[in-house]
Amino acid sequence: MNLTRNSLKNPAAVIVILVLLILFGILSIFKLPIQLTPDIEQPQITIFSGWREAAPEEIESVIIEPLENAVKNTPGALEVNTTINRGNGFISLTFAVGTDMQQAMLDVLTNLNQAPPLPLDAIDPVVSAGGNGGPAGPNAASLLVTPLHYQGDGLDLDMAQYQKTIEELIEPRLASIPGVARVNLASERPKELRITFDPHKAAALGLTLGQIRQTLASSRDTSGGLADVGRRQYTVRFTGQYDLQDMLQMRIAYSQDRPIYLGDVATVAETYSDRRAMSGRNGKPAYYITVSRANGANTVALLDGINKAIAELNAGPLPEAGIAIELSYDASIHIRNALLLVKSNLGLGVLLSLAILWLFFRGIKTTLIIAATIPVSLMVAFLALNAFERSLNVISLAGLAFAVGLVLDAAIIVQENIARLKSNGFDNYKAALRGAGQVAGALFASTATSVAIFLPILFMAGIEGQLFSDLALTLSIAVVASLLCALTIIPVANRYLPDSKTQTDPYKHYWHKLTALIMRLTNSKFKQLSWVCALLGGSALVTLTMLPKTDFMPRAPTDGFFFNLITPPGGNMAYMEEELLKRVRARLMPYYHGDKQPGIKDFNFYIFGANAGGFIYSADPQRVEELMQVAREEIFVDLPDTQVFFFRGSMINIANGGDGRDINIELTGPNMDDLVAGAEVALQAVQIAMPDATARPQPRLDMAEPELRLHPNDRRITQAGLTRQDVSQAVQAFTGGLFINEYFNGNERMNVILRGQTWQTPEELKALPLFTPDAGIQTLGELAQVTRTVGPSQLQRINGRRTVSIIVTPPAEMSLQQAQAILTEQVMPKIKAQLPETAGVILGGNAQKMNSAIEEMTLNFFLALFILFLLMTALFKSVRDSALVLLVMPLAIAGGVVALYVLNLFAFQSLDLLTMIGFIILLGLVVNNAILLVDQTRHAQAQGMSRRDAVEQAVLMRARPVYLSTLTSLFGMLPLMLMPGVGSEIYRGLATVIVGGMAISALFTLVLMPSLLQLGRDKQPTSKVNNDNNKPQLNLVSNQ
Repeated sequence: MNLTRNSLKNPAAVIVILVLLILFGILSIFKLPIQLTPDIEQPQITIFSGWREAAPEEIESVIIEPLENAVKNTPGALEVNTTINRGNGFISLTFAVGTDMQQAMLDVLTNLNQAPPLPLDAIDPVVSAGGNGGPAGPNAASLLVTPLHYQGDGLDLDMAQYQKTIEELIEPRLASIPGVARVNLASERPKELRITFDPHKAAALGLTLGQIRQTLASSRDTSGGLADVGRRQYTVRFTGQYDLQDMLQMRIAYSQDRPIYLGDVATVAETYSDRRAMSGRNGKPAYYITVSRANGANTVALLDGINKAIAELNAGPLPEAGIAIELSYDASIHIRNALLLVKSNLGLGVLLSLAILWLFFRGIKTTLIIAATIPVSLMVAFLALNAFERSLNVISLAGLAFAVGLVLDAAIIVQENIARLKSNGFDNYKAALRGAGQVAGALFASTATSVAIFLPILFMAGIEGQLFSDLALTLSIAVVASLLCALTIIPVANRYLPDSKTQTDPYKHYWHKLTALIMRLTNSKFKQLSWVCALLGGSALVTLTMLPKTDFMPRAPTDGFFFNLITPPGGNMAYMEEELLKRVRARLMPYYHGDKQPGIKDFNFYIFGANAGGFIYSADPQRVEELMQVAREEIFVDLPDTQVFFFRGSMINIANGGDGRDINIELTGPNMDDLVAGAEVALQAVQIAMPDATARPQPRLDMAEPELRLHPNDRRITQAGLTRQDVSQAVQAFTGGLFINEYFNGNERMNVILRGQTWQTPEELKALPLFTPDAGIQTLGELAQVTRTVGPSQLQRINGRRTVSIIVTPPAEMSLQQAQAILTEQVMPKIKAQLPETAGVILGGNAQKMNSAIEEMTLNFFLALFILFLLMTALFKSVRDSALVLLVMPLAIAGGVVALYVLNLFAFQSLDLLTMIGFIILLGLVVNNAILLVDQTRHAQAQGMSRRDAVEQAVLMRARPVYLSTLTSLFGMLPLMLMPGVGSEIYRGLATVIVGGMAISALFTLVLMPSLLQLGRDKQPTSKVNNDNNKPQLNLVSNQ
């Protein structure tokens, strides 16, 4: 072969290329971004808008519905999902994976330009790529700023007093870190120029609200344009904006020839908007900051940079301001530990594979020559990862660890063939050249079958395709590199570094005994048929009865858990702080200080509107479940009118911080009362069908957010010389404040808000006076009827229809498929019976994603099988022989299923998508052993042997390579299956399937294939016989 011949003639070039590959491979390792998992692209575009102080129903009708209508027909949009809160709303457009997101962004922006104008004080739509995490996707880090000397017992300290320091010192320092895409001050409260007026004084002085509003609105600078004066051109400006210190002297009106100034009825102050949310850390109030990672940035390096910035800030200017900053959770620790575990498993796999090599060859030099394939193949894989702009993560490293045993196969084949030729009298050069050349074609075919299996994985769409493509890429590149190594490095090493010790097979007599046993077991048609039926039928039976239920994604729990509190409707922040968080804080502190066990390392908590929750980090990662049980039974009990939900954190965040374990029961329809009634039935049915599951509604079902609703009295309004808009503006001014315009103080722009003095009861609201043009002083209660009612605190819409979701989290020991089956059979019929014809219900979220992923996985499995069949048909030039080889598949699949079953006796392992990939990979691995036997049998028959003698010779000659290649692969992967640790749950199922499948296949293939090959009548020998006994047709000949 030209490649081998050129290598033998130019050994220096081979060495130089070898050194360069290793050098550039090492350099690539340092250039690769380090992450826990591959980048998962969320093909989403998010539109954010808001309207200060507006209720969800007003946001829906005035803001969201027009924007939805504008973007709902965007080309390629699969779903439009909207969440509406008090004061803001998010519209998320989901596209198919692979969509040109730049074009999609342009389409969305173009459509938004055609939307009707929003209210003046509404926030213009902000469009970003990705989910609610923003343009850079999910947050890479969360930080909390806490006061240094806080002695309180709640969240009573307003952290807004530190906001200027945070904006001037912390935000720019974090933004300067390489790899940071965006710093989001999540606890930020915008500044506003608040004008607080006394309605009683204003009414007494005969001032209408319109007069105050119009005077304030007219206080602004305007440009008159350009004017030519002589030889000069002047800009003409009207400076109508009052300075802050002069604003109280603003003249509003005249009364009895006396001017009425703003200061007569109001005060003016720069302040922060009202606090509607708060957060805390370890019992102290905190200011919450998130950092988003830029695409392609190194997560570990980014977190190292953040830790460095934190140390600098805490040692520098922050103590003077009385604050400190810390990471909420340092993910780099988990990432490093997970990667270290995979690296350790990879190294241990290499040592175990080399030990197997030595046991078979009993020669250090020969073992090292073959082992040289490993570092070269791995370095080439690192180069490929860098070239394809991938990252160094658990999946890609696991792929390299799986490759350790596989990359030795080609080298073993070439080495054994060279050694055989040397023993037959060939010199080093001819043995190396002919030894590699004889098996080159077979090696290309074998490598092609292995690589072809990975092609469907590389082209998988969806989240699963993004997650698994690194695995397929590393395995494919490593196997191809091992082929090139076998045809270059191995021949060169055998010519110039020959092993002086003659290689002998220490297990020769065992192969003879094994062959004799196999031939006795298959020496009659009855036995052959019995073995075929038993092995294939048993494999099918085992697979059908022992196959685990499916899950969406691997489970990789963190050392903590979330808690979510559904509080009584209408509870304000003071109530939630006093009645809930102070009580919970007091119960958490003994565990935080170590006085009670299991200990708590840190805990975060937040209040946002009517929602409250947080995250608890366990001091001992092994006691998280125990700590969750303590939280359920001791810490979060007896909270007034409050429901508490707990769910474990995950290192694999696929969407909105989830790990793929949730199932959404989505009820859609025009009438919220119908949806709420159906959702209540759903909650009850879920608790009956799955008592240990967690089911939480979104939005909350009570729809009992207290409202004071004012109905206009049109007759009194008209008699007073007012309009509905005048009264509406008065209501705004008396409550959250009336937007006037914007004010620029030279440094920053802020809203001007006109606001009446605070009131405490509905009666006080009704008694607030208004001076009217035609009826003098009127109270608000005379112009509008005030009634108490309730409304929603949050609304959800999917594809333009109001939606209520029940988010079901199955118990830890239940797979997603089991949960989906229970919901379909026992819960969905009850919901459908409750809903009217105008409403509908589906299982959405991760259940829908899992079903589509399984469909694609099944298609890919059969596609890989078909590709394999075509390749082998081309190789054998026989459809029958290709079909015989494929019959080892049931054995391999059953072996993987049995291994999963055994693993589940010790630790829960469902059939997640990454584990399913193992069955596809098995296709390309286990057929090689069957190919060895079939090809050698056909080759012997072509030389005139009887069918039985040909099979016996094939078993004798191929038993050694079958077990050698299988054992090196098995022991290379075994650490990934057996070694527990951080992140091992991600790839443990995959390793188990491959190890089990290869082991069972190797054990029984030497019985199944001889049985299949001996069935039927002998073929007549071909007229042309190849008498070159030194030229094996496939792979290797045992050193007999």
